[in-house]
Amino acid sequence: MELGVRLPRHYRLELVVLDRDGVLNRNLDRGVRQSSDWVWLPGARAAANCLFAHDIRLMVATNQANIGRGIMTTEQLAAIHGRMVDELRPAHVRLTDVLHCPHLPDDRCFCRKPEPGLVHAAMRASGVDAERTLLIGDQMSDIAAAGAAGCWSLHVRSGRGGPPTGPRPRYLGSVANLLTAARILTATS
Repeated sequence: MELGVRLPRHYRLELVVLDRDGVLNRNLDRGVRQSSDWVWLPGARAAANCLFAHDIRLMVATNQANIGRGIMTTEQLAAIHGRMVDELRPAHVRLTDVLHCPHLPDDRCFCRKPEPGLVHAAMRASGVDAERTLLIGDQMSDIAAAGAAGCWSLHVRSGRGGPPTGPRPRYLGSVANLLTAARILTATS
């Protein structure tokens, strides 16, 4: 285990909500604005396959303020997500859904992480409760959204944000990347 990852005894995971940038793909300073910007992080597709092969449903929940800024359109975002979904098919992975928040941080909406709206939407859409849901993210906003939604969280260091400091509700710890997380999670399922 890495950096204090502690799984609850007899933990049965049914849904993993994945942040996108820094977890699945390379995070660009300007944001991933078109499908040609999309670059998978090493091991991310194998990790998705590992989780999916263990009957764990996968969803993506991502903040996309570039839409709110007028820098990209929802059509461009749909093309990016279409490419992501298409490139997961050879790994025999199906995403249950890809959710996004188009709002700016100052909009103070309920869906933009660290608010729990996207996580609640993912749990509602999948019919899985918070006890059996885990959010994997690279930023404190991801960990905070999971805590606010009452589900578990795991930090990956493959993105921009460092591991949270101090106690966080249902925070399991920090690992190097999504593939490490998948291996730990499926070793106990």
